[in-house]
Amino acid sequence: MLKRLKLIFLFLPFCLSGQQLGFALEQINAQAILKENLTGKGIKIGVIDGGFLRADQKESLKHLFENNLIAGYKDYLDSTALPYSGKKAWDDGHGTEVWELIAGYHPEKDVQYGLASAATYYLARTDHGGYERREEEENAIDAMEWMAKQGVRIINLSLGYNFGYTDKSENYKPKQMDGKSTILTQAINRFSNEYDILFVVAAGNDGDKKWRIIDSPADAERALTVGATKFKTWDNMTYSSQGPDWLSYVKPEVSCYASSGTSFSTPVITGLAACLLEKKPSLTSAELKQIIIQSASLKSPNNYTGYGVPDSEKALKLVSGETISPDLNEKISTKNYYKLILESRVPYVSAYHKKGWEVLEKETLRTNKLDYKIKRKAGATSTTLIWEDGQMEILWAE
Repeated sequence: MLKRLKLIFLFLPFCLSGQQLGFALEQINAQAILKENLTGKGIKIGVIDGGFLRADQKESLKHLFENNLIAGYKDYLDSTALPYSGKKAWDDGHGTEVWELIAGYHPEKDVQYGLASAATYYLARTDHGGYERREEEENAIDAMEWMAKQGVRIINLSLGYNFGYTDKSENYKPKQMDGKSTILTQAINRFSNEYDILFVVAAGNDGDKKWRIIDSPADAERALTVGATKFKTWDNMTYSSQGPDWLSYVKPEVSCYASSGTSFSTPVITGLAACLLEKKPSLTSAELKQIIIQSASLKSPNNYTGYGVPDSEKALKLVSGETISPDLNEKISTKNYYKLILESRVPYVSAYHKKGWEVLEKETLRTNKLDYKIKRKAGATSTTLIWEDGQMEILWAE
């Protein structure tokens, strides 16, 4: 499963009619969704996770219970267990935290945690925090089938599998993150195709570890895989797993802010997807995925953050059939360096030196001046520059 970290809710001093939004919602320009009164109403969302401990007592999820928006709950670990039970030691609260970031709203504090506050939910506990076994993947597949038959349109999977199995012989090898080898990845591609479901999947939290790359099923081609960025400068969080260079497609596709794991950036995008689908229910899962990608901040993707951070306002325009002109900020350099000159000082500039969409090297540049000398790296065909409130693509001429 994803290495889970403590979830910390942070808020900006941003208000819409007095309402507070979390950092991630602010980053994806969620006020555009709220202005249109979109709440995911009528959209069936599945959440497959490790447990929903005391979710029925959570103030920010209370409205879902009061409005009968939980249409189904299944515990694949213990069919006799009471719903919303479990143990903190088994990390059974993980699903509750994820669900809160899809649907949560705290009425007394007037705080919006997630966008899909009026969607209909199907919940499945499939993963045990005390061990890691292949049967958990089988549980998740059973849950997918159950949800598919209920007409679920979007499934959130903030789970991932790689090398952490209790029986080490079950561990995957990095090369198996190839979009076809694992049973969970195969299942996502199959259910997405057969039932037109959008799977929103966490990239993983191994970007700063030896494993480094995304987990299964984040490698599934049909999945919308979500990484994590910093808040002010939209470069990747170091823990956020990267797409392997042997895939023929970009992973992750998009990213957004999460202080403590891609488990918590993923549900933010799930909530956005539900509201876009509410706006136009006839969208296919492939169309919905593409709209979110097209709304994102980067024209040229990379395997650290994908196409960057989605913009809710742009996504709504795309849903309505409008054409969005890309924010072109490209420079062609005929030399092996480019001089970047900024109008105001920033803490740092991140440079993603790429061959195609594969990052050859990420460089963090710091200076007390307004100018940065960007040197071309061997083999690089382009370099994406990201700084606070800005970005640029340098195309290296041959």
